[in-house]
Amino acid sequence: MYSNGKKGYFKYQQTDVLTLSSVEIIDRLLKAMCSDIERAAGAMERGDMASKGERITRAIAIAGELQASLNFEDGGEIAEKLNALYDYMIRELLMANLKNDKKRLEGVKAVLMPIIEAWQQVVTHHKNHQPIERANQAESVKQVQTAL
Repeated sequence: MYSNGKKGYFKYQQTDVLTLSSVEIIDRLLKAMCSDIERAAGAMERGDMASKGERITRAIAIAGELQASLNFEDGGEIAEKLNALYDYMIRELLMANLKNDKKRLEGVKAVLMPIIEAWQQVVTHHKNHQPIERANQAESVKQVQTAL
């Protein structure tokens, strides 16, 4: 079915995903969601409705997974705000798909980008295995709150 090269690539991808931390998984999901939104917009411009629908459906699924992973007990106000944002994004993506509305896609991307940028700081600290100092942690929380 697959050539040996493709089998090796899929095995690599599987191993790669299994070795990611939860911080890195969220980073990849956020970026994949953004990519799907951009690709859906491109498909809309080309009149490729099948691809548009596929990409929007994937973006909605990612938003749903991110929403389901929220920890309201530890996340407090940030988790509540993210929950509301994911609800908003899902609704807007559904309407963008239904009405073929590129502006709604752009609106969701505009909300998503600050979250991606704020999350990148968490990833950087995690990759460097540096504990986030209290001052940096407070600053990171402020940046995420500002993004929300």
